Amino acid sequence: MQTWIAILITLLCVSFCGYLIAVMREKYDLMRQQVVIKSKVVTQRFLDELDLKIFKLGRNKLIMGDEIRLRLKDNHSLRGVVLGAKKTSNVLCLVTVQDEIVEIQVSSIQKLTVVTKYGRIF
Repeated sequence: MQTWIAILITLLCVSFCGYLIAVMREKYDLMRQQVVIKSKVVTQRFLDELDLKIFKLGRNKLIMGDEIRLRLKDNHSLRGVVLGAKKTSNVLCLVTVQDEIVEIQVSSIQKLTVVTKYGRIF
């Protein structure tokens, strides 16, 4: 019984250390203004077309890589990772869970909720 407890505590410590290392790497990449997005449809050319990487939408400050949940005015719901925004056309760009790029007009957003911030520990 004692060995099982020791193994479980060791596994817990290793997983916590792995989590901290992943967050520290995100912080390092964020300081160098690089965000790692695991998607096959996002290209560097598309990211270069976006005007804003860090911006404020309502009361929320959004950074490229943040995971958000949107409720649109037509009662549809979306969840995805922020890529950026096009200031000229007033559009927010997201990568959804289905690995699709979605461009949403800011005027059609009813409610925005930030699920996770990129590079935050807790």
